Amino acid sequence: MSVSPRRTTLRLLAAVACGTLVLTGCGGKGQEPADDSAAVAATGAPSSGGGTAALSGGGGGSQDAPTSPGKAAWAGAKRFVTIDRAWTEGGLTHLSVRPAQKKARPQFDTWEVVPGTGAFTTVTLAEDARVLLTSPVRGEGPSDAGKGEPVPSSHTEFVALLKQLDSGLSAGIGYDLSFDGEGRVARLQSQYKP
Repeated sequence: MSVSPRRTTLRLLAAVACGTLVLTGCGGKGQEPADDSAAVAATGAPSSGGGTAALSGGGGGSQDAPTSPGKAAWAGAKRFVTIDRAWTEGGLTHLSVRPAQKKARPQFDTWEVVPGTGAFTTVTLAEDARVLLTSPVRGEGPSDAGKGEPVPSSHTEFVALLKQLDSGLSAGIGYDLSFDGEGRVARLQSQYKP
């Protein structure tokens, strides 16, 4: 029984395509904006008009901050978000986030961040949360690390670096967040943006 070269080539290409989807996460699991929006809406965050509630106790003077989601909304989940601002209050680091999408840009081997719409939601970093930053959030970083390589950072350093970013640049940077069982951010990693 002979096997044609065309059939062998097609099988090889199919295997490579499936492997690429698995390795890059482009199979659709990482892009769930409808589910994120539903989770935010279920937590009682404002869903129309981009309304926000004033945050008591500071964190930005006269700036408004969005309402916080219920702890169960993102507990144990992984989300891709954009961050509007970050601040420290009462020894805890808080982030104002909104779900986003990332689309593969194969010609540049990077991701394109598509910011979501609607209200921002306040989440809290766990005290032992890992913060991993890539360029441009971390700047140039250590000389032995490439710009796309995540480098560990402290919560305080992350807040300071985020505040230094230009607002236009900051809006286009995405972050992968992993939440613990209590709905706090256990891991934050910025997406590399050339």
